[in-house]
Amino acid sequence: DASNVEVLTDATALAEGKSIFEIRCAVCHRNDGGGGIGPNLTDAYWISGGDIASVFETISNGGRPGKGMVAWKSTLRPSEIQAVSSYIFSLKGTEPPDPKAPEGDLEL
Repeated sequence: DASNVEVLTDATALAEGKSIFEIRCAVCHRNDGGGGIGPNLTDAYWISGGDIASVFETISNGGRPGKGMVAWKSTLRPSEIQAVSSYIFSLKGTEPPDPKAPEGDLEL
């Protein structure tokens, strides 16, 4: 859960996270994480916190009320949410073409 989640860095976990991201998340965040309907996940700005626990929590319970991101905890297992969260961390600092403007607070 969010209280003890850690970032995974092994290739197998990141590949699993990427696969889930492409199926479940890319429709709003684009395959490259650059943002569309949802925010850009490649920059240093985060709406609900940019640490692994906050990302895990947002995926599990959904985004801000009225903004459309669903809670995935009834669809994805905690290990899958951890893999997706870790994959999202691997996108930080990448430079997708035409990224969405930063949203939220700067977190270094």
